[in-house]
Amino acid sequence: MQHTLSGEGFGVRLRPVRMEDAPFIVWLRGLEHVKGRVGDSAADVPAQEAWLRSYFERQGDYYFIIETLGEKAVGAYGIYDQVGPSAESGRWIIRPDVPAAIPSAIEAFEIAFERLGLHELRARTVSTNHSVLSLNRKFGFRQTGVQPGAQMIGGQAVDLVSFVLEARDWPRIREGLLPLAGLAQRQVQEWEQGQPQGQI
Repeated sequence: MQHTLSGEGFGVRLRPVRMEDAPFIVWLRGLEHVKGRVGDSAADVPAQEAWLRSYFERQGDYYFIIETLGEKAVGAYGIYDQVGPSAESGRWIIRPDVPAAIPSAIEAFEIAFERLGLHELRARTVSTNHSVLSLNRKFGFRQTGVQPGAQMIGGQAVDLVSFVLEARDWPRIREGLLPLAGLAQRQVQEWEQGQPQGQI
Protein backbone atom coordinates (compact mmCIF):
# COMPACT_ATOMS: atom_id res chain seq x y z
CA MET A 1 0.00 0.00 0.00
CA GLN A 2 1.73 3.15 -1.20
CA HIS A 3 1.64 6.11 1.17
CA THR A 4 0.78 9.63 0.03
CA LEU A 5 2.78 11.72 2.51
CA SER A 6 4.94 14.45 1.05
CA GLY A 7 6.67 17.64 2.13
CA GLU A 8 8.04 20.69 0.35
CA GLY A 9 10.20 23.61 1.39
CA PHE A 10 13.61 25.28 1.10
CA GLY A 11 14.00 24.29 -2.55
CA VAL A 12 13.27 20.57 -2.17
CA ARG A 13 10.33 18.21 -2.15
CA LEU A 14 9.98 14.81 -0.48
CA ARG A 15 7.55 12.64 -2.41
CA PRO A 16 6.63 8.96 -2.11
CA VAL A 17 8.93 6.59 -3.97
CA ARG A 18 7.57 5.06 -7.19
CA MET A 19 8.54 1.93 -9.09
CA GLU A 20 10.12 4.01 -11.85
CA ASP A 21 12.59 5.40 -9.27
CA ALA A 22 14.42 2.04 -9.13
CA PRO A 23 17.23 3.00 -11.58
CA PHE A 24 17.89 6.25 -9.68
CA ILE A 25 18.01 4.43 -6.32
CA VAL A 26 20.49 1.84 -7.66
CA TRP A 27 22.66 4.65 -9.06
CA LEU A 28 22.42 6.69 -5.84
CA ARG A 29 23.27 3.81 -3.52
CA GLY A 30 26.22 2.86 -5.74
CA LEU A 31 27.94 6.23 -5.41
CA GLU A 32 31.47 6.12 -4.01
CA HIS A 33 30.70 8.18 -0.88
CA VAL A 34 27.90 5.74 0.02
CA LYS A 35 29.72 2.39 -0.24
CA GLY A 36 30.22 0.70 3.11
CA ARG A 37 28.21 3.37 4.91
CA VAL A 38 24.64 2.26 4.31
CA GLY A 39 23.06 -1.18 4.36
CA ASP A 40 23.70 -3.49 1.42
CA SER A 41 21.83 -2.33 -1.67
CA ALA A 42 20.07 -4.06 -4.51
CA ALA A 43 22.70 -5.04 -7.07
CA ASP A 44 20.64 -4.02 -10.09
CA VAL A 45 17.35 -2.50 -11.18
CA PRO A 46 15.31 -5.77 -11.16
CA ALA A 47 16.45 -6.47 -7.59
CA GLN A 48 15.55 -2.92 -6.54
CA GLU A 49 12.13 -3.29 -8.18
CA ALA A 50 11.60 -6.50 -6.21
CA TRP A 51 12.51 -4.66 -2.99
CA LEU A 52 10.07 -1.88 -3.87
CA ARG A 53 7.26 -4.38 -4.53
CA SER A 54 7.69 -5.78 -1.00
CA TYR A 55 8.02 -2.25 0.40
CA PHE A 56 4.67 -1.22 -1.09
CA GLU A 57 3.02 -4.01 0.94
CA ARG A 58 4.51 -2.94 4.29
CA GLN A 59 2.84 -0.84 6.96
CA GLY A 60 4.72 1.78 8.98
CA ASP A 61 7.40 2.25 6.32
CA TYR A 62 7.73 5.55 4.45
CA TYR A 63 10.31 5.88 1.68
CA PHE A 64 10.78 9.21 -0.10
CA ILE A 65 12.62 10.51 -3.11
CA ILE A 66 14.14 13.92 -2.46
CA GLU A 67 13.87 16.15 -5.53
CA THR A 68 14.20 19.77 -6.52
CA LEU A 69 11.03 21.75 -7.17
CA GLY A 70 11.77 21.16 -10.86
CA GLU A 71 11.54 17.39 -10.19
CA LYS A 72 15.25 16.63 -10.43
CA ALA A 73 15.94 13.70 -8.07
CA VAL A 74 18.78 14.40 -5.63
CA GLY A 75 18.40 11.80 -2.90
CA ALA A 76 16.31 9.44 -0.82
CA TYR A 77 15.12 9.20 2.78
CA GLY A 78 13.10 6.76 4.88
CA ILE A 79 11.09 6.58 8.10
CA TYR A 80 10.59 2.94 9.06
CA ASP A 81 10.49 0.30 11.81
CA GLN A 82 7.77 2.25 13.59
CA VAL A 83 6.99 1.03 17.09
CA GLY A 84 4.23 3.10 18.66
CA PRO A 85 5.28 6.77 18.55
CA SER A 86 8.92 5.93 17.74
CA ALA A 87 10.46 5.18 14.34
CA GLU A 88 13.82 4.82 12.64
CA SER A 89 15.21 7.63 10.50
CA GLY A 90 17.48 6.42 7.73
CA ARG A 91 18.08 5.34 4.11
CA TRP A 92 19.14 8.96 3.82
CA ILE A 93 21.46 9.56 0.88
CA ILE A 94 22.07 12.85 -0.95
CA ARG A 95 24.05 13.04 -4.15
CA PRO A 96 27.32 14.80 -3.25
CA ASP A 97 27.12 17.66 -5.74
CA VAL A 98 23.95 19.28 -4.35
CA PRO A 99 23.60 20.79 -0.83
CA ALA A 100 20.15 19.37 -0.08
CA ALA A 101 20.90 17.75 3.30
CA ILE A 102 19.53 20.44 5.62
CA PRO A 103 16.41 21.25 3.54
CA SER A 104 15.54 17.56 3.14
CA ALA A 105 16.07 16.86 6.85
CA ILE A 106 13.79 19.73 7.88
CA GLU A 107 11.02 18.46 5.61
CA ALA A 108 11.55 14.86 6.76
CA PHE A 109 11.37 15.72 10.45
CA GLU A 110 8.27 17.86 9.87
CA ILE A 111 6.60 14.81 8.32
CA ALA A 112 7.73 12.61 11.23
CA PHE A 113 6.68 14.86 14.08
CA GLU A 114 3.77 16.85 12.64
CA ARG A 115 2.12 14.54 10.11
CA LEU A 116 2.88 11.14 11.65
CA GLY A 117 2.72 12.42 15.21
CA LEU A 118 5.89 10.60 16.27
CA HIS A 119 7.41 11.38 19.67
CA GLU A 120 10.94 10.40 18.65
CA LEU A 121 13.13 9.42 15.73
CA ARG A 122 15.88 6.88 16.18
CA ALA A 123 18.95 6.81 13.95
CA ARG A 124 21.79 4.31 13.59
CA THR A 125 24.81 5.48 11.64
CA VAL A 126 27.90 3.52 10.62
CA SER A 127 30.77 4.72 12.83
CA THR A 128 32.96 5.63 9.83
CA ASN A 129 30.24 7.76 8.19
CA HIS A 130 31.64 10.97 9.68
CA SER A 131 29.60 13.37 7.53
CA VAL A 132 26.28 11.87 8.67
CA LEU A 133 27.46 11.58 12.28
CA SER A 134 28.20 15.31 12.14
CA LEU A 135 24.82 16.08 10.58
CA ASN A 136 23.00 13.99 13.19
CA ARG A 137 24.54 16.12 15.90
CA LYS A 138 23.81 19.35 14.01
CA PHE A 139 20.16 18.26 13.75
CA GLY A 140 19.94 17.78 17.51
CA PHE A 141 20.12 14.01 17.70
CA ARG A 142 21.46 12.82 21.06
CA GLN A 143 23.93 9.92 20.97
CA THR A 144 22.65 7.00 23.05
CA GLY A 145 25.29 4.34 22.45
CA VAL A 146 27.52 2.35 20.10
CA GLN A 147 26.75 -1.18 18.93
CA PRO A 148 30.00 -2.96 17.95
CA GLY A 149 29.75 -5.15 14.85
CA ALA A 150 26.00 -4.60 14.74
CA GLN A 151 25.55 -4.89 10.97
CA MET A 152 27.19 -6.62 8.02
CA ILE A 153 27.83 -4.35 5.03
CA GLY A 154 29.72 -5.71 2.04
CA GLY A 155 30.73 -8.74 4.07
CA GLN A 156 32.28 -6.61 6.84
CA ALA A 157 30.97 -6.15 10.37
CA VAL A 158 30.51 -2.45 11.13
CA ASP A 159 29.88 -0.54 14.35
CA LEU A 160 26.68 1.48 14.55
CA VAL A 161 26.32 4.71 16.56
CA SER A 162 22.79 5.10 17.96
CA PHE A 163 21.00 8.44 18.25
CA VAL A 164 17.58 9.73 19.20
CA LEU A 165 15.79 12.99 18.37
CA GLU A 166 12.75 13.89 20.46
CA ALA A 167 9.76 15.77 19.06
CA ARG A 168 9.74 18.20 21.99
CA ASP A 169 13.25 19.40 21.04
CA TRP A 170 12.53 19.80 17.33
CA PRO A 171 10.95 23.33 17.25
CA ARG A 172 14.01 24.85 18.95
CA ILE A 173 16.44 22.93 16.71
CA ARG A 174 14.46 23.82 13.57
CA GLU A 175 14.67 27.52 14.45
CA GLY A 176 18.45 27.29 14.59
CA LEU A 177 18.63 25.55 11.21
CA LEU A 178 16.56 28.11 9.30
CA PRO A 179 19.46 30.42 8.28
CA LEU A 180 21.41 27.42 6.91
CA ALA A 181 18.29 26.14 5.16
CA GLY A 182 17.77 29.50 3.44
CA LEU A 183 21.35 29.48 2.17
CA ALA A 184 21.00 25.87 1.01
CA GLN A 185 17.79 26.72 -0.83
CA ARG A 186 19.61 29.26 -2.98
CA GLN A 187 22.43 26.79 -3.64
CA VAL A 188 19.99 24.01 -4.61
CA GLN A 189 18.23 26.37 -7.04
CA GLU A 190 21.58 27.37 -8.58
CA TRP A 191 22.56 23.71 -8.89
CA GLU A 192 19.27 22.85 -10.59
CA GLN A 193 19.62 25.69 -13.09
CA GLY A 194 23.04 24.36 -14.06
CA GLN A 195 21.89 20.81 -14.75
CA PRO A 196 21.53 19.51 -18.31
CA GLN A 197 18.11 18.15 -19.17
CA GLY A 198 17.45 14.42 -19.26
CA GLN A 199 20.34 13.26 -17.05
CA ILE A 200 20.32 11.63 -13.64
